[in-house]
Amino acid sequence: MKFSSEYALRAALLALMPLLAACPSPKKPIAENGPPSPAAAAEMALMARHDSLMVQEDQLFSLKAKIAAAHSPAAGPYLRGLAAADAAMMDWMHQYHAPDSTADPAARLAYFRQQQQVLATVSQKFRATIDSATMFINKLPAAAVPAKPAASSK
Repeated sequence: MKFSSEYALRAALLALMPLLAACPSPKKPIAENGPPSPAAAAEMALMARHDSLMVQEDQLFSLKAKIAAAHSPAAGPYLRGLAAADAAMMDWMHQYHAPDSTADPAARLAYFRQQQQVLATVSQKFRATIDSATMFINKLPAAAVPAKPAASSK
């Protein structure tokens, strides 16, 4: 039962992400007078990478659900890998604290560059885990993999 409630919570959070992203953030750099500063550009690049990983969360949860539903004895490492990739993203989001816009520009730039490296590692983990889980699903007999639910028309 833990898996289904965890999945439901994560699905609800993912559903709310577009609404949260639409809210203006006081920390988002705004280039009103020409191009953004190097620190602001680094922050925007970092947030773009974050956003691309958040889109992949849906694929990660879908694979996790398919693998769990297949009830394969060999599924354990793939489920743990998917959970670890998700945990790495959640850990990054919890430890991320952008420096205030009034902080030293060089320190801000250094922080965003360092976080870009950390997020690159998370991105690599995501890609490798999703790729291996996809290969695992594709190797399972068709009867073992649950069909994608049809969209209901209301």
